[in-house]
Parts: sequence; C-alpha cells; structure tokens
Amino acid sequence: MRIDSTKWVNMPKTYERNQPVEGTETKRMNRTDEVTISKEARVRFEGTTSSRADKIASLKQAIQDGTYKPDANKIAERFLNL
Repeated sequence: MRIDSTKWVNMPKTYERNQPVEGTETKRMNRTDEVTISKEARVRFEGTTSSRADKIASLKQAIQDGTYKPDANKIAERFLNL
C-alpha cells in the first residue's frame, strides 16, 4: 500500500506564513493626549456655569425627593433628531 500526500510537502510554507515578520512590529510612542479649548469656548463656559449649576442643583434635589418626572416623548424626540 502506498500513500502519497502533497500536504506534508507544503507544511513548512504554511507554518512560515503564520510567523510574524521581524521589523513589522508597531512602535508605541510615549505621548500624552492633549485637549485645547478655544477662547470663545472658555467665554461661553464661564457665562453659563452659575445658571447651569443652579439647574443641576434643582434637578438633583427633585431626583432625591422623587418629584422628577422626565417627559419620555421629549427624550425620544431628541434621540430621533440626532
């Protein structure tokens, strides 16, 4: 009985294809992320902080008291408008 197979002949080539090639590794740079805020954005932010803080405080109080009832239709409408 004679068994011929070409699979064994090609086995080293298959193994070589799965090996990583030297020099192709990505080098990671030690950089930190950075965010810059424009002057216009800073002005807008500073102008709304006090009124926004008051609104946030009143919402927190309403949630704690159990009186906050969000309008599901408004929420859904805003999601659809994105």
